[in-house]
Amino acid sequence: MKGWPLKLKVGLYCATLTVLALVASAVIILPLIYHRQLEELDENLTEDQEEVFRSLEAALGPKLESSKPLTLRVIPIPLRLRYVQLDGPDGVVLYKSANLRDADLRNLELGLQTVTLFNRNCRVGTFQRGPITLHIGTRLGTIEGMQNDLRFGFFFAVPILAVFVFLGGLLLARHALRPVSAMTAAAERINAQSPSERLPAPTGKDEISRLTVVLNESFDRLQRAYDSAARFSADASHQLKTPIAVLRAGLDELRVCAKLSIDDREIVDVLLQQTRRLTTLVEDLLLLAQADSGQLKLDPVPTDLVPLLSEIADDLDALGSENQLSIVCDMPATLYALADARRVKIILQNIGENAVKYNVPQGQVMITARSEGPSVTVTIANTGHAIPMGHRDRLFERFNRAGMGENIKGHGLGLNIGRELARAHGGDLILVRSEEGWTEFMLRLPASVESPKSSHASHPATFAG
Repeated sequence: MKGWPLKLKVGLYCATLTVLALVASAVIILPLIYHRQLEELDENLTEDQEEVFRSLEAALGPKLESSKPLTLRVIPIPLRLRYVQLDGPDGVVLYKSANLRDADLRNLELGLQTVTLFNRNCRVGTFQRGPITLHIGTRLGTIEGMQNDLRFGFFFAVPILAVFVFLGGLLLARHALRPVSAMTAAAERINAQSPSERLPAPTGKDEISRLTVVLNESFDRLQRAYDSAARFSADASHQLKTPIAVLRAGLDELRVCAKLSIDDREIVDVLLQQTRRLTTLVEDLLLLAQADSGQLKLDPVPTDLVPLLSEIADDLDALGSENQLSIVCDMPATLYALADARRVKIILQNIGENAVKYNVPQGQVMITARSEGPSVTVTIANTGHAIPMGHRDRLFERFNRAGMGENIKGHGLGLNIGRELARAHGGDLILVRSEEGWTEFMLRLPASVESPKSSHASHPATFAG
């Protein structure tokens, strides 16, 4: 039930409580009614025995002495349908009603008790006065019939009431949760593009109204903190670009200085390399700051991805030459997407550079592009070690290196930037699979409605993952 809607849970809880309450009531009420009816029957049997003994005293005298069997005339007419047996001083049966047939009640103890006669439950009272013992009883059919009727009624009433209570609880929960549904819809509209959206404040001063006020205040604080962090990140990145550019220009001039020794020139080369890395990091942070603040501007136009992919393939071929990597392409002659070419190139560069960095010597990088209905897909795969399972859920987080080796250059921002840019286009960047010897990422972008029908290129893939 963890994933069930709250309205359904409330309805089920109400129905369950109703069923439990009815069952508990039946467990308590039915025995009480039974015992109450039994008490009333015992009172009637007690009154009946008084009437029988009065009739006997009238016929036999106060001492109730009789040496001969008694006839039906000594039994009052209203009681002649009862089970009646009269025993004399020596246990001699003086009278037994015809409905007792061959049953014998002489072994019963004094008092009222339930016995089985003719396979039916009967209530029998045994009373003694003077030398005569009276057994008088009747069947419990009426009482047991009423018990059965009550059980039958409960049996049919419980599911019917449960259904009605369930529906009533569902309607009440839906009515009570209507403000929560409105809050949920409003909360879903709060994002980086519309951070000023707030939850509608319901009328009244109930718990939901108070919760709405608290959440709106929290959103206000979060927006202020978010805006401050975004401004700081953007301002810091922007302000860093100028001194880094000046530093890089100065190092470039220093490198060509004729007075530098070979060792000094090597030190300058190292500094230039680190400056380039710092420039890349600042540009990445500025791009992420723009994405976070909703200020990332795209210029999506019908763009043929094939020239971009060919350019990326050439770059990867140069990057992978040291490890003798082979670059394999499988793409159509043209493939149009509605995209910002400059931003898409950043995505492809980030994925491609990872495919080279995390490859094995003499490995392979495969670039595959396809048109799939309203989308185009670009898959970049490489031979290499599998991404550890524990890191795959956090693969697209910022500064996450996926446990693939801290000695490999990078800041752990490439995949995060790639996914942010892909989603800004209305597409996505996902990990398709990663197993030993083969890792595959797929970029999905919206297809351009102006794209011409593409014909397949003449360089199919040569590696099957």
